[in-house]
Amino acid sequence: MTIAWHGFFLEFSPKIQKGVLYLESLVTNIATVTIGGTLPASYSDENSMRDDRFLKPKFINDNSVGEDKYLWRYIDLHKFLSFVTTKSIFLTRLDKFEDKREGIALNHIIYKNLKRKLDNNPIFSEISKYATVDNLGPTMNKIEDDLKIIQRFNFASCWVLCDGNHESVAMWNLYSSPNSIALRIKYSDFKALFQTEKIMDYGLSESIICSPIQYFDFQQDSKILELLKNKDVDTIFLKDSSFEHEKEFRIVFKEKVREIPAVNYKEGISRKHIEKFHNSMYNYPGKSIELNHFKDYPFEIIFHPKSEEWAKSNIKEVVKEFKIPFKIFESELELK
Repeated sequence: MTIAWHGFFLEFSPKIQKGVLYLESLVTNIATVTIGGTLPASYSDENSMRDDRFLKPKFINDNSVGEDKYLWRYIDLHKFLSFVTTKSIFLTRLDKFEDKREGIALNHIIYKNLKRKLDNNPIFSEISKYATVDNLGPTMNKIEDDLKIIQRFNFASCWVLCDGNHESVAMWNLYSSPNSIALRIKYSDFKALFQTEKIMDYGLSESIICSPIQYFDFQQDSKILELLKNKDVDTIFLKDSSFEHEKEFRIVFKEKVREIPAVNYKEGISRKHIEKFHNSMYNYPGKSIELNHFKDYPFEIIFHPKSEEWAKSNIKEVVKEFKIPFKIFESELELK
């Protein structure tokens, strides 16, 4: 966090930044209720340490996940070092993902399918020879605006949910490189421990939800209409069947939807510094969830099937240096 003071900038650590955000939220809330003349009970002395200031992860849609299932995460060495040094799970903002339709609402998919059909209709193809055709233009603009909001305030950490020893060559190739590693943990163990985590709410958070991804064909309007009957469906956990090979499980951090102020440039202060400050406050690409019981999680480390001995030695040294009780295994695959 950076604060401008007489033309100079002071840098603050992320923890201090969180504290400032929390104090700001308290001031805002207190100012709001004081106008009405009553201070809420959550700010009274006896309730000053209530649990509603903490977020507790919630698991959904996992009744069919068996005891033999494991969570895998394929990562490079830099992400592994970040994981063990910060003892945190990093969640990426949805608009930073490759899939442009992350979190898209079901009714929006229907409209996009309709537009595709209209655009491909021979009648409009003939008209387009003589005039510009923009089918459902205002509706598409609304969909884009809504999707920006969904993706801006949702953050996700993506894992693979599959049988214990079943490595995926595709996942190794997609999300890692030779000399990288995979993290593995039994689903039931992770769930039992992660549910006990208490994540501090600094006023901007809404919830932390964990769930397997449900895949379906985005082109099947009948399936979409069926899903629309379920008012509790969360589209953050829906993806097109073209991604089904990923067998994805997500940890999602939801922030409260709010207005993001424009960059407030000041005379006498460089734009670059102001933009850096603004981005740190409002345009951060991800969030971290610190694992308070980090060393209790029975994570296992699996070497990339193409890992060289020097890389394996370095990883073992890191684990030893940080006194991390993770077991280490060779890959079951044999690749050239």
